[in-house]
Amino acid sequence: MTKSQPSPKDQIDLIMAKRMLILTVIVFVGAVQAQTNFYTTVTNLWYQGNKSNVLEIANARLAQNTNDIAGLVLKAEFHFAHLDTAEISNAYSRVLAVGETVTSTNFVLRFSIEKQYILDILEDLKDDPITPEELLLDKPKAAIIHKPLPTGLIEALQKDNYFN
Repeated sequence: MTKSQPSPKDQIDLIMAKRMLILTVIVFVGAVQAQTNFYTTVTNLWYQGNKSNVLEIANARLAQNTNDIAGLVLKAEFHFAHLDTAEISNAYSRVLAVGETVTSTNFVLRFSIEKQYILDILEDLKDDPITPEELLLDKPKAAIIHKPLPTGLIEALQKDNYFN
């Protein structure tokens, strides 16, 4: 007894079904990893120069919870990298205010280090505002790729299982 060959349409349907299954697995695994490896996801996006995607992630988190420290940190870093002078002070001030309320071990340790850095940035912006000439020269630097996310606060949150 010989097996009959599937028709070309059946072969295409089978291939499409396999592709859909693979795509479903990839999307599901990606969604799970995006939450459990949040730090890796956002640092890779940042490093690859996809800072606007990082801002979208931050805004999505903040849409769900206006005090989400991860969203606040990422938003502040985006505004600082892009020298959005109108946004930097407010964004970092929110990080300072909400950061003081976070009690997870790794975040508290890292925040105690980075808090002074943030305060220095705010003081520098107040004492020596960015001039239009400096803005014109430095703003394009935000588009440079292969620069790491400049804060360790997101990694500290990941270590504290904040994203699980």
